[in-house]
Amino acid sequence: MNQFEILADNILNNKMPDEEEFLSILRTEDLEDLLKASCELRKHFFDNTVHLCGILNTKSGMCSEDCKFCAQSKYYNVDIERYPFVRETKIKDFIKNNEDNDLHRLCFVSSGKKLVNGEIKKLAELVNNNSTSKNLCCSLGVLSEEDLKTLKDAGISRYHHNLETSRNFYDKICTTHNYDERVKTVKKAKEMGFSVCCAGIFGMGESDKDILDFAYELKMLDVDSIPINFLNPIKGTPFENYNLLSPEKCLKIIAFFRFYFPDKDILVCAGRIESIKYLHEKVFDAGASGIMTGDYLTRKGRSYAEDIQMIKKRGYRVL
Repeated sequence: MNQFEILADNILNNKMPDEEEFLSILRTEDLEDLLKASCELRKHFFDNTVHLCGILNTKSGMCSEDCKFCAQSKYYNVDIERYPFVRETKIKDFIKNNEDNDLHRLCFVSSGKKLVNGEIKKLAELVNNNSTSKNLCCSLGVLSEEDLKTLKDAGISRYHHNLETSRNFYDKICTTHNYDERVKTVKKAKEMGFSVCCAGIFGMGESDKDILDFAYELKMLDVDSIPINFLNPIKGTPFENYNLLSPEKCLKIIAFFRFYFPDKDILVCAGRIESIKYLHEKVFDAGASGIMTGDYLTRKGRSYAEDIQMIKKRGYRVL
């Protein structure tokens, strides 16, 4: 067995790697050995299944926050479509158009630090009035216990709220709100009984130690699903000229999270095609158990049909 297969075997026998062993995953030159081990670890917990999610941007642009990676911030001059909370027909069509496909979860996302109370109640009513067999998720920023209860009562079972990066690196990407506000929201959602989807973005200049510290923070919060995004530099944002990760490094990051969270859902989301490029079909071999398909918040994504074809080609099946 190679060194990573030994690590994977140790994990299955409840012996977790130490910090240096975890860092060796991010720094290895033996990518094929790593992928062989991470793929086996993934298959142990998820067999050959893949789950898909899709998102709807319910409120675009005009965000009060200054996250340096984001096209929706009011601080940056970015060419995107901006609109207030969407019409009922857009939410209804999003649910209806995905009812007969294999998407496992639909997520409603909004720009801004939080939705105002009226908008949260409106979204809850719209979801209640348009029944679906899909699992439902929301990503609406910092919410109160009352807001979260309103969503829970509407049948929304998961709340998404990224920490984005490690605590020590966070002030390099955002200054208008602090890390503890994000942590508090995740804890509150967990306490309210939501499944929580939480991770962040890679390729913003963070170190391998930042990635390790970030994973530890997520473990302490006991998040249920880990969405891995890779920076897609957007013209007009402070990070527009960033291009820091190789496709190989992206796969190492996915594998790292599979080793760190062997039995958790790991989803590869934004930046999958742009950053992983010619290696993007290996995301499941690296350890991903799911992907986001379709369009993102302000950018086009890969079509559902293309992703289904890729999943089948790689020998996996949709959950």
